[in-house]
Amino acid sequence: MAANALFGPPVRAFTPGGAHIAVHLVPVFAGAVVAFDVSARDARGRWLPWDLLPYGGNPYETAAALGDDWCDGAVLDLAIIDALSFPLAGESWELALVFRAGLAAAPGGDSDRTPVLLSGDALASISRFEAVDIARWLGETAPAVPAPQRKGGDLLF
Repeated sequence: MAANALFGPPVRAFTPGGAHIAVHLVPVFAGAVVAFDVSARDARGRWLPWDLLPYGGNPYETAAALGDDWCDGAVLDLAIIDALSFPLAGESWELALVFRAGLAAAPGGDSDRTPVLLSGDALASISRFEAVDIARWLGETAPAVPAPQRKGGDLLF
């Protein structure tokens, strides 16, 4: 049987077998997800903004701070849209709280972060997030599947 998600006192670094809560931001501008190509030495690749939730912190405040830092403060609306569980190396675990941020303007980027707008067929997996989840967060959902029905045509639920 799996152990319960009980946490000890806060620590300053990732520990094997430990757990953390991360806040991820899905910036959206003009119907496209804004990802960032990061060229910083320690974090190269395509990313969505994220940060660890401070101990006792408010997830909305952390998401808003990400919007200020990565999106030049152009956030019009902010809403939690998903919570995901990720097993990590060393039997560690991440609880990911995902927020959608509607933007008033495209971010300008900086010397280490170049914004890239992605939609439609250009959507792809970003970091640990699958393209299907990113499309759902953007609002490009898969075709609806009819609700299951009994033989008489009545809905099961």
